[in-house]
Amino acid sequence: MRRVLVLNVAALSAAQIGPSTPNLQRLAARGGLTPMVPPFGALTCPSHASMSTGLPPAAHGIVGNGWYERTQASVLNWGRSNRLITGEQVFEAVKARAPDALTASLFWRYTAHSAADLKVIERPTYWASGKKSFDFYTDPDALHGRALDALGPFPFPHFWGPLAGYRSTGWILDLTRKVLAEDRPALTLAYAPYLDYDGQRYGPDDPRALDALATLDAGLAPLLEAADAEGVDVAIVSDYGFVAVSRPVFLNRALREAGYLSVHAAANGEVLEPGTSRAFAHCDNQLAHVYVHDPADRAAVSALLAATEGVARVLDPMGQADEGIAHARSGDLVCVAERDAWFAYPYWIDDRRAPDFARCIAIFDKPGFDPCELFAPPGLGGELHLVKRVLQKKLGLAVPFDVVDPDASRVGGARNADRRDLLNGAVLLTSWARPEATSVPSEAVKQVVLDRMFA
Repeated sequence: MRRVLVLNVAALSAAQIGPSTPNLQRLAARGGLTPMVPPFGALTCPSHASMSTGLPPAAHGIVGNGWYERTQASVLNWGRSNRLITGEQVFEAVKARAPDALTASLFWRYTAHSAADLKVIERPTYWASGKKSFDFYTDPDALHGRALDALGPFPFPHFWGPLAGYRSTGWILDLTRKVLAEDRPALTLAYAPYLDYDGQRYGPDDPRALDALATLDAGLAPLLEAADAEGVDVAIVSDYGFVAVSRPVFLNRALREAGYLSVHAAANGEVLEPGTSRAFAHCDNQLAHVYVHDPADRAAVSALLAATEGVARVLDPMGQADEGIAHARSGDLVCVAERDAWFAYPYWIDDRRAPDFARCIAIFDKPGFDPCELFAPPGLGGELHLVKRVLQKKLGLAVPFDVVDPDASRVGGARNADRRDLLNGAVLLTSWARPEATSVPSEAVKQVVLDRMFA
């Protein structure tokens, strides 16, 4: 049995691999490079689930980074439990063939409660007082102390938010190197999100995003060298590529103005009431799941959305089935954005009635993904306020993390939902040669890994 490391380099595309990425270029020349077609919508969580199960979202159930839980009338974003996934996963497949094989999952989505023997994922500590402190979850517990002693605290503010940058990815790469050497797992899945940040902030072709690409490539060198020394084969995978965008599209505002979306005028601003809304959209990059309470409204809502500027397609259930995303968690309608557009979640019309979390890093409170969380308010005042809030959080104070500039016009990149765009989509690189192909789906990764481990 061969040992394999699968490293997800978020937002890496075939078009980016060249002279500015010498380490990735050498890996591709030594083994192989194939454009990869992500699951419909090109989002992190569905991509991770498809790579680990070999199934499309319609089968494994992860239709987005979040969705509407109809029975609870609430939105679920960024779940961590592996029990949300349906289907045999690669760790279980390895155990079926080699029961004594050790496996590891390091910051892969849905790591918690998976069949991997070693598990690490970000997880803050939420105190009863309302304060929130930065931390990470491990299983077994002893791994937490080992990681903390060797690497120091996980740099959580650099994992997501205005400070998001290389430090968090560097910590994960160092952890991966440590686990490969000390625990010697047969299969390791790890996640390096660094390219995700400046690609969204500025767009994939911006010089700052290109600098990030070079930084990430250099940061991979010690891990790739360690894998070679350990005799570990390496597969670099990505979950999507980026496309430059310039137009935020506010589907929920269109639905509200047409009388479909309901809010509660709470003390902390207008709060979406999904349970009483006739229709609302869970927005994420270039995809939006639209939940329509009454089937009699579906045709009218579809027509309204199709006429909204920036919407390329509106899929009914049959269209969703064609794209492999038809599932009970999916919206009654699914919208796809035009190439230079993306879907922003805000539903309020008057900024004076915006909910307090609009300016916060609050990934669980918003009906969708908010890339504005990567931006601090402009100017020295915004930077100083950010530093103050980070220090207060480190001191354990229960203060709001209101460090976000909610100006959606600043966003420069979105996950590329055009699965025909192979050069700017996902990619698969391996340190071993594979049969040549024009492209492979993300669902192929599980079998590629098993074939290499047990060939």
